[in-house]
Amino acid sequence: MNILIAGGGSAGHINPALSIAKKIRNNHPEYKILFIGSERGLEKDLVPREGFDIEFIEIEGFRRPFGLKSIKTLFVLIKGLFQARKIIKRFKPDIAIGTGGFVAGPAIYISSLYKAKILIHEQNAYPGITNKMLARRADVAMASFQSALKSLSKAKKTVLTGNLIDESFSRFAKYQPSEGIKTVVIIGGSQGAMTVNNAVTGMINEYMKETDFKLIFAPGKRHYEEVIGKITKTLKNVTVRDYIYDRDTVYASADLMVTRGGATTISEVLAMGMPSIIIPSPFVPDNAQEKNAEQIFNRDACEIIYDNGEFNSKVLYDKIMNLLGNNDKLIALSENAYSLGIRDANQRVYEEFSEVVNEINRSGK
Repeated sequence: MNILIAGGGSAGHINPALSIAKKIRNNHPEYKILFIGSERGLEKDLVPREGFDIEFIEIEGFRRPFGLKSIKTLFVLIKGLFQARKIIKRFKPDIAIGTGGFVAGPAIYISSLYKAKILIHEQNAYPGITNKMLARRADVAMASFQSALKSLSKAKKTVLTGNLIDESFSRFAKYQPSEGIKTVVIIGGSQGAMTVNNAVTGMINEYMKETDFKLIFAPGKRHYEEVIGKITKTLKNVTVRDYIYDRDTVYASADLMVTRGGATTISEVLAMGMPSIIIPSPFVPDNAQEKNAEQIFNRDACEIIYDNGEFNSKVLYDKIMNLLGNNDKLIALSENAYSLGIRDANQRVYEEFSEVVNEINRSGK
């Protein structure tokens, strides 16, 4: 059985793709798995690290409003379609799985033309344009949020599975705030987020003391060197890393997490039952991160700081310190988050995959 997987750009699309790939490999080591990605996305690094093969196509996302640059993007898309066709014609996938991101569009669309069974997975509360377009070609469309299913209704089957996350996030011990100095983990998203990074560097330079809390800060590979150059105060309780590969280990050390509003990170936080402050990006199409975060905030399972003109280092520092000083609030956030977490999403997605495999086997393909 040949399995093609496409999803990329940010870790929010890649990590779910890797989760289902590892689940398939563990259960069927004889299956051939191939990723299609972009050399400009994090998949170039993350996919080979997990031992999977990957081939690349050229792709760009359409920017809004549409203008002259969109014409160039259209030509890149056409080129990507031909590159995907060459790969798919050679690999001959029986099943193609898309987890979003612009690179999934050409790969999954061409796979459908070559009669592969199509599964797509949407991480966000409201689907992006790629999965909306692919839904009509999907045999199964899966979603992390109930709110996403309506936009995927043109698929032959829709199902709520939760988000694909590494299974290690489903095995965390019950949250209990640390005694003494607590630990805060701040991640600006896999690609980095300069407004968050600037707020954190300002917080370190202007407000933090070594007795406040331990800080593990990941500004993203793209901005790491710039951020390091902006930190002027040396504190023994501050660690800065470009990217957190061992997310489960680092997150387990946290008493509080500060994150963007990407669906995968939120799903990991909920599965762990981790208290969090979510700072949704205002630059994501359709305000997807705000919609993700507000669904959690409305259930009293996180705190929100909006990335607007009032967001700064002092606002962030005060919010963190207030929460760290209130163990009852931390525990309440943890319990509410845990109640919303879906910890068997990988198994649910794998069961949908297995049903498609059985259908192929019954048809004698």
